[in-house]
Amino acid sequence: MELAQPEGFDRLLRGAIDVHVHGQPDLADGRPNRGADVEVARLAHAYSMSGFVLKSHLWATTDRARAVRDEMAGSGFTVYGSITLNPVVGGLEPSVVELAAAHGARVVFLPTWGAAADVARGGYISNLLKHISPSFAEYNARNAIALRGPDGALTARARAVVDACRALGLALATGHASVAESRAVAAYCADVGQRLLITHPMHYTTDPAELREFADTGAFLEFCNAPLVHPDGHLRLRDVHEALSAVGPQRAILTTDVFSRWVPPAPECLRMFVEQLAYLGWTDEQIATMVHANPRTFLEQESPHAR
Repeated sequence: MELAQPEGFDRLLRGAIDVHVHGQPDLADGRPNRGADVEVARLAHAYSMSGFVLKSHLWATTDRARAVRDEMAGSGFTVYGSITLNPVVGGLEPSVVELAAAHGARVVFLPTWGAAADVARGGYISNLLKHISPSFAEYNARNAIALRGPDGALTARARAVVDACRALGLALATGHASVAESRAVAAYCADVGQRLLITHPMHYTTDPAELREFADTGAFLEFCNAPLVHPDGHLRLRDVHEALSAVGPQRAILTTDVFSRWVPPAPECLRMFVEQLAYLGWTDEQIATMVHANPRTFLEQESPHAR
């Protein structure tokens, strides 16, 4: 039975783009989330969204994104492919970026579970992957990727990846980099004019001064729903509200980043997120900036019907 939605339920999501959607499967086929890629896309379209970025911690999502676009042809809804530069795809390699772009990738994520900072802190995704792959812990430790060298400067390989993204017009996100690494990436991106998203910075810092420092470089900051609905989440909605108040909507992007069985599908998570922020006083215009205008600028999307 299809549930009838109240009139105007979608008003805060009209034209929204979620730039952090985990598809099915992400970590493993036996670990299902709340829907197949095309079904989540259809739901997002029914919620009046205009698109999302499909992300995987393991593999490029370009072919999957293309398949969903084909299924949604004529709807005006767009799914963008991405690649995450973890060790399984070669890590910090400009050639990987170039080949992903040739397959239609729009976003490049720096290493997540493969980041040295994430390995050092025993990251959430790494712990999940250890249950899937018996040899994963040794592999991950041996191949951990640092974005800064011993001198604290951004490594040549990291700079080369940024340069490749800049040359190809791709959007870049920091993955699971440390605060210091993200600061170095943001500074270099500001120097060369590369569009950058600081991926869920509140996972690593809630200091308003540090968050404003990222915004001052011209980077966008991501605020996602995932830690607000996770049983072990360390953040509350009012924490996000306070961080957004410190940064301002002009440099903020709201996303979901959810992929677990215990949460609603991503479009409903985003709707819950924006409705709760509206309850706390954020205006329709401010929310539209964070879910509509800023994601388009980050993706450099020229129109609702861009590829």
